[in-house]
Amino acid sequence: MRDRKGKNIKVVLAEDHTLVRKGIKALLEELEGIDVVAEAGDGHEAINAVETSGPDIVLLDIAMSGLNGLEVASRITKDFPDTKVILLSMHANEEYVFQSLKAGVAGYLLKDAGTAELELAIRSVIRGRYI
Repeated sequence: MRDRKGKNIKVVLAEDHTLVRKGIKALLEELEGIDVVAEAGDGHEAINAVETSGPDIVLLDIAMSGLNGLEVASRITKDFPDTKVILLSMHANEEYVFQSLKAGVAGYLLKDAGTAELELAIRSVIRGRYI
């Protein structure tokens, strides 16, 4: 499924662990209608990637070096309101979820989620839903 205009969903993937980032990218590349247009290894790179590639969605690790995911999410949602953010986290506690909502993210997904959950999250957020 593509976005509402029939175009592939453009994703920026920001994760500071290279192997994890490459694994998520490989999963995303298998999904129809989703293109990873840029990757970032820290918060500053993530913001630059959004500026240069104009993604529909940013998959953003909550705990990164430089700027953490919450700081990056706040900047992206403020400066690029058409770009939706899904935070990826290992933490299932309510405080992180609350802080994420305060930062304006559209979704919060645990890193132990399956591929189907990742795909559902992306497709739900592109339709304007919050997860």
